[in-house]
Amino acid sequence: MQRLGDAGGHGHARTRDGAGLLEVFPGAGDALAWLEADTFADPVFPRQISATSAAVSDLPADDRLRPLLASWQLPVSDALVETAEGDAHRALGKLTQRLTGPLKGVLQERALWRPGDPSAPRMHVTLDSGSRAWVGAAPLRHSSAFPGGIPRLRRLGGAPSRSALKLEEGLRWLVGESQRYLELRSGMTAADLGAAPGGWTWVLRQWGLGVFAVDNGALAPGLRADPDVVHVRADAFTWEPPRPLDWLVCDLVDKPARVVELMARWLRRGWARQALFNLKLPMRRRWAAVQDAERRFQRTLGAEAGRFGLRMRHLYHDREEVTAYAAPTSRN
Repeated sequence: MQRLGDAGGHGHARTRDGAGLLEVFPGAGDALAWLEADTFADPVFPRQISATSAAVSDLPADDRLRPLLASWQLPVSDALVETAEGDAHRALGKLTQRLTGPLKGVLQERALWRPGDPSAPRMHVTLDSGSRAWVGAAPLRHSSAFPGGIPRLRRLGGAPSRSALKLEEGLRWLVGESQRYLELRSGMTAADLGAAPGGWTWVLRQWGLGVFAVDNGALAPGLRADPDVVHVRADAFTWEPPRPLDWLVCDLVDKPARVVELMARWLRRGWARQALFNLKLPMRRRWAAVQDAERRFQRTLGAEAGRFGLRMRHLYHDREEVTAYAAPTSRN
């Protein structure tokens, strides 16, 4: 709602306990136009976003799609059937999979299927139950190609901890599928602050980076034996790299204010070109904590504030935290 207000709009929101779903009702204007104008660009907590019409109820079990799409006339470049992540919708997962192929078939029948057209939006059919759904759309730049905005990553074989999935998802979302192949190359160097047991260090090594793994705790045996991993037993808040590095990553369990200021100091001093890190959020006032982190990041950068952008997102493999990516503004 703050994004809507900042753009000069107004409206109200509605939630339901256990649904994992937020409905925002703009008080004026077309909902898709608000998305196309980047009003809700780069959200922190929503994983998927679309502009929808009113929910359609009493959909017949033998043909849900045709009555749902009866008045739809907008050509689309892609189409998803999805549902919210909350407990109330968990049982709908298999139904979303069964409807995805038929949905594209109906769109083809009506000459509304335009795959590869970057100007056409992505359709989102969001199931609320087996007989009730919303149909909507979102610009491709604001919409995830994964149903529900969740990339289903499998446990990375050989990774010493599940935290490796957090870094892998963060690189996909925040750096980008194509850009990460340019930003993570063999021969680059990185520091992993709070590394033990080494999940994030392990991911960086898969990309060929040499890593300073900074932690007083022990690393996994495979990383201890890796000649391109330097285990530094030191305090992550006081250690200084021996030379400028390409990357800084950090998954420290500490106050978000301390961590974001540490990241900004590294960038301000030129110790790393870019940083990807997690911020552990308080149980309450999480949005306020995110806003405070943004302000502290810019304030700590000082004269260098214009050189770096900061993006944050609550990822599927995160828990009570957000993942942040700080990079030169030319790349954000």
